Amino acid sequence: MPSETSSPINEIDRVVIHLPDDAMFYSHRSYLPVAIDLIDGEQRPTLLRHGDRGISYMAQYEIFSVLCSDRAQKAVDHQLLAAGKPVTPERYLGLWRTAIAESVTAAVAKAELGIHAVAVLRAPLAAMSDAKSSWTSCPFGTFARFQAAYGHLFKHGDDGTFTLELDLAIAGCAQVAYYGASMMCNKFDRSSSTWQAGILIRRVDTRLHQAGLFEVAEA
Repeated sequence: MPSETSSPINEIDRVVIHLPDDAMFYSHRSYLPVAIDLIDGEQRPTLLRHGDRGISYMAQYEIFSVLCSDRAQKAVDHQLLAAGKPVTPERYLGLWRTAIAESVTAAVAKAELGIHAVAVLRAPLAAMSDAKSSWTSCPFGTFARFQAAYGHLFKHGDDGTFTLELDLAIAGCAQVAYYGASMMCNKFDRSSSTWQAGILIRRVDTRLHQAGLFEVAEA
């Protein structure tokens, strides 16, 4: 029987969001790289990153590490296309260099490009009660202070968990998400399914700022 082959990824565009300089403790600029793929006639955004847990804002070299370990390799045998056409790995990486140079804030990405970055934190509330941050740069230090400031935004589940969504287009939310997630990483085993910290990329109507019909989880 002939072997089945998957359709190539058709990356038609790319958007790079740059985060505020105080979003985390590193002094270098950090980013969220978003590929726009054409799938079944729809433009769908995918956040490119290593791993699938935690709030990860990426340095420029980390973006290229992710690209070189996956999509740039796919370009070699045309399993990745750029705007429907074959592209060399070198040319493909050049497209991302341009996107990084033209990076935008999360607010601009949402309002003008329809790309909405949202951080989502979920964990058992009782287990987090005594959690502390290991970073002196953390603006709240303990989960108790974090809850005092943002608890009114918690959505409480019947299983005792809380969920907090933070719009990265709003000033300060990128920092809150990063340090909030760092406390969860300190408290729970990284492989545990009892907690979640990640970034969703949603499509929005740039005229109305209303959520689109689909959400795309991190790649």
